[in-house]
Amino acid sequence: MSESASKFIPDPYKSYSEKLYGRAAILGLGIGLAVEALTGKGIAEQVATFNQASVLDLSGVKGLIGLMFCCAASLG
Repeated sequence: MSESASKFIPDPYKSYSEKLYGRAAILGLGIGLAVEALTGKGIAEQVATFNQASVLDLSGVKGLIGLMFCCAASLG
């Protein structure tokens, strides 16, 4: 192993931001899949629907998201 590789210290700010962005991406994907399960529309269709400024009744999603956070809190 070379000297420069053994002296490498990762930047803590970059590590934190990478973890934050990764967690946000997984949360967004989870919410998108949950809405897909409830509405039957894929994530691409959801984005297209919201871009058309139509209103969807997503009241059931609120309970599902609350359930997801409760399960995540009990695991962590």
